[in-house]
Amino acid sequence: MPLVEVYEGDDDSQLLVTADFDFLPRVGEYISHDAGDYFRYYDVVEVWHRAEPGNARFRACARVVLRD
Repeated sequence: MPLVEVYEGDDDSQLLVTADFDFLPRVGEYISHDAGDYFRYYDVVEVWHRAEPGNARFRACARVVLRD
């Protein structure tokens, strides 16, 4: 299962969650996040991979915006 860092907003400065996914989210799909008594739904608008410092591993990242 891929470990994915999910960022909310216009850039990668606001980490929403880091989680294991059964699949890598794709642009145009949506993901849901449990917010206590309800779920928040987010549209995936960007997916990229970044190199982790100190080793040759890459981390999957996704940027999302809140679907209202």
